[in-house]
Amino acid sequence: MEDEKNPSGRTKGAGDATDGPKAPDHNQASKEVDASEAGIGGLDDEIGTEEITICSKDKKKYTISKKAARMSKLIQTTIEGDSTCSEIELFHIEGDIVERIVKYMQYHETVRPQEIEKPIKSNRMVDLVDSFDAKFCEVGQETMFKLLLAANYMDIKPLLLLMCAKVASLLKGKTPQQIRKTFNIRGDYTPEEEEEVRNEYKNLLG
Repeated sequence: MEDEKNPSGRTKGAGDATDGPKAPDHNQASKEVDASEAGIGGLDDEIGTEEITICSKDKKKYTISKKAARMSKLIQTTIEGDSTCSEIELFHIEGDIVERIVKYMQYHETVRPQEIEKPIKSNRMVDLVDSFDAKFCEVGQETMFKLLLAANYMDIKPLLLLMCAKVASLLKGKTPQQIRKTFNIRGDYTPEEEEEVRNEYKNLLG
């Protein structure tokens, strides 16, 4: 049998390619990208299901998902530095405060914190944030300031803003004398010191 000739007139041998270079299969490439993306998503899901233990100053331990705990930049940085980390010690924060913060992060794992308008328009927290956060703020002054300091230490910005708004809500519309009474502040502040306190919450008070 004679060798078949190609259109150019050259005899086509057994080792010759029959169709030339094969065009890229874009559909296949798309499938590979999709698979890659799915793998990344799976990793995120895995991180979300892993847990980490937070140990308080008084050695109380609280378990929370790593996904929720990453709301704290302090914890997020620790996890990123050591992916095998399973426990974090907070030497400066008491157990009851850690417990409250864990509940806050667990709630906001799925519910985005409501942005607080500045300056605040009301001294009622329920008018500024959702019902969970408003109730979360219903604490005594000592606990309020401990939560504020803990949020600052753990670098949880939404919680820090929430507690600052709570403090501002107690200052809003009050005279210096009323503020002293509310916060049990000594009465010998100079006008300059009083102005310094007001400037600290200026953005929230307006």
